Amino acid sequence: MNLFKAELRRIVRRRLSLIFGILALAGVVVLSGFIWAISSQGPSEAELAEAQEMADDWNMENPDYVDCIGEEDYFEDNEFYEWALTDPEYEELSHQERCEAYVGGSRASDYVWTYTFDFESEGPSMLLGVVIVAGLIMMMLASSAIGAEWSSGGMSNLMVWHPNRMQVWGAKLGAALALCAVAMIALAALAFGLLFLTAAVRGEVGTLDGPWWEETLEVLLRTGVLALGMTTLGASLAMLGRHTAIAGGVIAGYLIIGDLIVQMASMAMPMPFPERLSLYTWVIAWISGRIELTDWSDMGMNPDVMVITWGDAGLLLGGIVLLFGALATWSFHRRDAA
Repeated sequence: MNLFKAELRRIVRRRLSLIFGILALAGVVVLSGFIWAISSQGPSEAELAEAQEMADDWNMENPDYVDCIGEEDYFEDNEFYEWALTDPEYEELSHQERCEAYVGGSRASDYVWTYTFDFESEGPSMLLGVVIVAGLIMMMLASSAIGAEWSSGGMSNLMVWHPNRMQVWGAKLGAALALCAVAMIALAALAFGLLFLTAAVRGEVGTLDGPWWEETLEVLLRTGVLALGMTTLGASLAMLGRHTAIAGGVIAGYLIIGDLIVQMASMAMPMPFPERLSLYTWVIAWISGRIELTDWSDMGMNPDVMVITWGDAGLLLGGIVLLFGALATWSFHRRDAA
């Protein structure tokens, strides 16, 4: 029996995997549907006419605006608005536009709200979120699958048939990583297709040239590696603790209060660049490519700057994942399975 295929089949067929898979797919569809519903390529003529009527009604109730419209030399004769004459845009505006801009007249645009989805500028961030969510889901599934085997006694039974523990651990981790990669690619492809369709029909696609593809794929690739690391971390914690709750508790504990404790510690012990103590800072640096931290502690005009690149972040985050992976491997190899 191929152990890798068996582990992959076991994770896929779990009820929790089915539930998370359905929720992930539904989330992508709902996100695309929401963008489709609120996006438009601009207000219709009827909406513009209604908005202009509302603006005219409000302007007629503004005595300063009425006086401005009625006097062509309103700005030249009114000392209070002499500053407007020095505005570089003053000569380019019509008299009505000057009254609207400087006196406070209402415009049709003030009563029209439109949102146009721009795939070129907004699409990458949404795809990034989809990949991160896929990584979080797989981190929970990996820890749940391994923790459930320890709790049910399935791990002991498995090692009766496969006494090579490193082969068992490698198959389980490899199956989780393979499923994570497939899930990320599938969800990202689905999100790309639906969001691109939304932009083509209800918004703007923009210019998807070579530099856009290069930058987007680079960010998504680093985020995908982060998701694989999260999956490895979840599986390693479950293998160390031999229970799903332990892995989930450690992860949830840091997400909820871990960063808060770090911030409180940095306030109690003043230090330059306290943000570097937070893992979130290093995650952002890894995803975005670089991040700049500033230190104003000396109250000077030129603050100190610390630059964290994706290489620096990769060394730290990768070291954390490798550390827990090594501890899980050592623990599984040395400890009794009972």
